[in-house]
Amino acid sequence: MTCKEGRSRNSAGGIDVLRGQLRLLVWRQAGGERRRAPSVRFQISDVATTESFLDTGLANSSIPALRQVTMLVHMRLRRVTSHIPLLSYAVPGSNEELFIELVPKKRDMHVQCCGGLVSEAIMFNLSMFTWQHIGVSINLDTRELRVIYDNLKYLVDIEIPPGQLQQGEKLEVRPGGRLVVGQKLHSMDGDFIVLETLDGELADWKLYDTALDQSQMQKLLKCQDLPELNNPILDLTSGDFQVLGPTVTLNVSLWEICGEKENEFYLYFNHKMSFKEADSWCKKLKGDLILPEDADTNAFFFDKFVRFKDNCFDIWTHMYWIGSKGNLTTRQWMKVTDGTPITWYQFLREYQTVTPEFQCIATVSHDPYKWAACPCDIESCVVCNFTYYPEMRLRGLCSDSTLDRVFSFRDNPYMRLLFDGLAHVVMEEENGTWLMRSRLYPNLRAKMHSQWEGQFPVGVHNWTVSGDKCRQKRVELLLTTCQKEEYTCDDGSCISKSSRCDSKVDCSDQSDEMNCNVVLKPPGYSEKLPPPTVSSALPISFALNITSVREFNLASFRIVIDVFLKMQWRDRRLKFANLLPYYRANKLGNWQEVWSPNLEAVDGTKSAVEVTTHSLAAYVLRSTAPLPDEDTTIREDIVYSGAGNSLILQKEQTLSFKCHFELQMYPFDRQVCFIIFELQDVTKELGILVQEGPGVMLVGSRYLLEYTLVSEVLTNYTSEDISNVKVELVFKNQYSYYIGNTFTPSLLQVLISLTTLHFDLSDFQDRIMVSLTSLLVLATFFTQTSQTIPKTSYLKLIDVWFVALIFEVFAVIMSLVYIETIRLRHPPTVTPIFKARGSPGLVTVPSKAERTNKLFIKLLTFSLAAMLICFIPVCIYVMMTD
Repeated sequence: MTCKEGRSRNSAGGIDVLRGQLRLLVWRQAGGERRRAPSVRFQISDVATTESFLDTGLANSSIPALRQVTMLVHMRLRRVTSHIPLLSYAVPGSNEELFIELVPKKRDMHVQCCGGLVSEAIMFNLSMFTWQHIGVSINLDTRELRVIYDNLKYLVDIEIPPGQLQQGEKLEVRPGGRLVVGQKLHSMDGDFIVLETLDGELADWKLYDTALDQSQMQKLLKCQDLPELNNPILDLTSGDFQVLGPTVTLNVSLWEICGEKENEFYLYFNHKMSFKEADSWCKKLKGDLILPEDADTNAFFFDKFVRFKDNCFDIWTHMYWIGSKGNLTTRQWMKVTDGTPITWYQFLREYQTVTPEFQCIATVSHDPYKWAACPCDIESCVVCNFTYYPEMRLRGLCSDSTLDRVFSFRDNPYMRLLFDGLAHVVMEEENGTWLMRSRLYPNLRAKMHSQWEGQFPVGVHNWTVSGDKCRQKRVELLLTTCQKEEYTCDDGSCISKSSRCDSKVDCSDQSDEMNCNVVLKPPGYSEKLPPPTVSSALPISFALNITSVREFNLASFRIVIDVFLKMQWRDRRLKFANLLPYYRANKLGNWQEVWSPNLEAVDGTKSAVEVTTHSLAAYVLRSTAPLPDEDTTIREDIVYSGAGNSLILQKEQTLSFKCHFELQMYPFDRQVCFIIFELQDVTKELGILVQEGPGVMLVGSRYLLEYTLVSEVLTNYTSEDISNVKVELVFKNQYSYYIGNTFTPSLLQVLISLTTLHFDLSDFQDRIMVSLTSLLVLATFFTQTSQTIPKTSYLKLIDVWFVALIFEVFAVIMSLVYIETIRLRHPPTVTPIFKARGSPGLVTVPSKAERTNKLFIKLLTFSLAAMLICFIPVCIYVMMTD
């Protein structure tokens, strides 16, 4: 019931209360609260019928020929039908001579007249259980149509299709027909259809024989008078209407129709609950515990519900909870709605202090209008306050079900919870059992199986359905007030959908973390079959990240690498639920429950790659908006299409494979190794591997102990009707070590050996010992180096280097021996010569050994230079290709 005077809204602040009081004061001063308007309530019986309407009868003389006409009405709907007729006027030969109806599914208002020559569709916003104000003005002289629907205003030019209006024919509404309100005439005899009825209330319905302008219609729709305006030709007080069937006429105050009255009401529940349960119950219904903010409101509630006191208290004389709770820190009573201190109260003197034992408030029955602080765990009755008519959704019905899926509730004379479907179903309690019955289909019924006495149908419950089109008779249904962006716990409470399946319990019954499967498989799904193709083969993205080169063994021709392999594809057969933006949060519990690509890896020697898998996981990458909600399931999961969102399979593996090493240029060599991944059991018509981003990438260090990974390249190709991916790794030897530790020292030994050719020829002992020492050191270098590099059947560049240097030193030694032999056989001689002016002297002539020594210096130096020149292009090539 609604308390119309002397009270404020529970959930509103002081500003809203003041505005409401000011509006009421203005209406009181204008007499609007006392003035009343006639209204008609249709379809008041328990079943829908075609017999509830207003009728002027056949050949009514009160409707003349009309070239201008205006209909004004205030409408408050209770249920929605396929077509809601506001005016239906027919004449012989024309069922739509003047016709105004609402079509909720299309959100159109249809306006037709003149035998269908004029037909227009206007958009509108339909609201339930609240007064809406509608005005339609047709001017056939100026060919204009004006429509006002609450705050929507339209001006439409009327266009007659060419050839439809015959020459000499008047464009007018013909007189003497039959006009009905609440049903749609399909003939002069009626032929009404039960799905095309008005189920609700109309107030101050008027029909004028003139086309009112916008300002005139606005004033009348705001319940203002226009004294200069002629009386309507037809209204609810003219006496021209017959009230037929289950229809009742009433008088409604203009304040209720036009006074911007809030849709506020209260419901009383004589089921005893603790304070926490009571507060939770009101919130489940999108309401709040009542909190009177003045003496009149407090008295209204007490007087209204005191008759139920025997049902509410036990050893405590408490009637119902007050929406306030004590703050132990500040010792103040706070509103449960916004946490602000209450500004008005009516406590018993001895029960007004906040204490750890007394933190809640209830109304007492033994002292009228008084409150008392009390323990929060005792049980009392509940009064919930609602500031709008909540919309409830029924989920879990099959798609063919004829039961309503949208319900609502409001105040009623019996102060009990009653759910009305927006079309034809009524959900109510009978003898302790909740039932659903249809106003249209007598055999359609449903019964809830309660787990305890007094259980309400809000939340998830089992129902037995009969007379429905669904095959399943016992179904699990969810009745919820939660909005589209909210998720309903099994007990009916609401949480944000973002809290669903986030590994954090938000529902008191923990139902938000139950059934959190990411993948929704359709019936008949087989994980052994690849996803079906549409116009081309299924693209499977492939990416390989090399995290480290664990082993590079030249001796065994073996490479071991750690990789992070990622494949991505789409499976249009699947659907996904509750995907989060970060894909790693969308992990599949069992990746084997869906189809995934199977790869076989071989190396450049055509041998199988040894694979060790350390971890494997599958995820879903959210890429598109969610699908429209399907109310055939009780879970309000956010569902995504498999056609637009990708599956990701990630593997952390160690790959061990062989590689043909070409060491002829060692240590200036470059090694190229391959791994080939082949897609198994899928031909190129069904699926192909495609490169994702760079395809292959090194994320670890490129520098190994001896080699450097200089490049990695991915190539995809098809071989024998199978898609393949080839990963090519290029390694380069870090030759700088050999230049500093091998080539330079060995070259110095040769240079030392060559310097012995510049020693005194007679000092053969030193000359030969230095050269032999150089040869010995060089041979030791060669032996040590050979033990640390791979042994091959062919000579490597470093082998050629050492062999050349050894031959160079050997040649030096042999040259020293040969020169020493010549020196001993051919000693130097002294030859007399004459100097200038005839004076005689002696000159020593170079011996044969000296001349031979000089010759060997030139020859051996040239040979060493030639050998070095041969290595220069190799060095330049290596440097240029770094």
